[in-house]
Amino acid sequence: MKKGYQIVIGAAVALALVGGGLAGRAMYAEHQRNQAAAEHAKQEKLMNDKVTSHADKTYGNKWILDTELSGKTAEQITPLLKAVMQKYSERKVTITVDGEAQTYSMKDCKEKIRYVCSDGTKFKPGEEDKLAQRLIAMDKELSVLDQYAIIQQEMKPSAEKITIECKSSSKGLKAVRSSLQSKYVIPVTNAHMKANGKITGTKDGQALDLDAIQKDLKTYLNSSEQKDYENSYATSVVKPSWYPKDLKKVNTVISSFETTFVHTTDRGHNIQVGASRVNGICLLPGESCSFDERIHDNSNGQAFRKASSYLRGQVVQTDGGGICQISTTAYNAILRAGILPAKRYPHSMPVHYVPLGLDAAISEGVKDLKITNTLDVPIMIYAKTKKNRLIFEVKSYKNALKGYQYKPRAVQLSSVSAKAYLDIYKGKKKVKSILLHTDKYQQHS
Repeated sequence: MKKGYQIVIGAAVALALVGGGLAGRAMYAEHQRNQAAAEHAKQEKLMNDKVTSHADKTYGNKWILDTELSGKTAEQITPLLKAVMQKYSERKVTITVDGEAQTYSMKDCKEKIRYVCSDGTKFKPGEEDKLAQRLIAMDKELSVLDQYAIIQQEMKPSAEKITIECKSSSKGLKAVRSSLQSKYVIPVTNAHMKANGKITGTKDGQALDLDAIQKDLKTYLNSSEQKDYENSYATSVVKPSWYPKDLKKVNTVISSFETTFVHTTDRGHNIQVGASRVNGICLLPGESCSFDERIHDNSNGQAFRKASSYLRGQVVQTDGGGICQISTTAYNAILRAGILPAKRYPHSMPVHYVPLGLDAAISEGVKDLKITNTLDVPIMIYAKTKKNRLIFEVKSYKNALKGYQYKPRAVQLSSVSAKAYLDIYKGKKKVKSILLHTDKYQQHS
């Protein structure tokens, strides 16, 4: 019995020992899991705390030019941005002309300066805090694990290098140009002839290469150069192109044209007044004149009267009615001098004093006859009235037309339409025909 009892007891103890070992291992495994969870929680808290501590700071690889902005708050970034911008906005432009310096600020030049991000997004001066917040927000959309890896320098953050973009302003360039022009450019005075034949004197002018200055300044303003701009230029003397001796050669009528009118009417009065205002126009080669401006210049003290004129297909009474006959007569004289007008408008309805298609209307501020002297010698345009005759003459050098003759020609297409040509002759041979215009008119109501 004793031996059997011992066997039973031994078996029970063995079973107990076996059971206790299993429980111990379970307890040990549980302990290990708890320790790992605690360590994970600790590590997770550490990462969260670290990421949270950078919530209001930039991650690495953030620059404004050569100034690093990494690990900085908006309060730290903003003044750094402003400091860079200040260097650009406080630049000066100094242009020295004939030893005299003229200084302009970026405000004078109306310079446009912007912060430019790597992706092309731009910010204006004054938006520094907005730009700082953009830098701080970069990579903050990533997981905590990725952000922690960035902080631990185990992962590269998004790169951002802010540059400064400078752009010139056309208004600013024009303002500087205008300032220099008014100070250093003096127009040359060429000889001119007055209606009475008196010839005015000449005077040297002064030139400055404003195109070169503007080009140099534009290049600088469009660069990211931080240094002030300095450059020197010199004026030059401009001699007159035309002297009194040249104007004395303007003594030959090279073309003329005349129309008729009733000089005793109010319309006739207007034609006589208007003709006096355009009489004696001297145009050097390349110079222009506006018949609208000259005819409506009442500085001579003479006033127009009410007379018939065209308005929206109707015949109405207006001040200056009839003056279109002046521009029309001048137009035909000018064409015969081989000069095509820079501007010319037809009437709304046919006129009686020239063939259909060879008229030239003027209406203050609306329609104009503008003439530019395209010859290589000066011309004088004379207008005079002799009772019922309105006569325009163009005088110039004896050989101004170089043997050519110019003859306007109208081809009537219908009762209210026509084409006008300028035929060019050398001797008796027609060498060319130029289409001037095709006009369509309204019927008289």
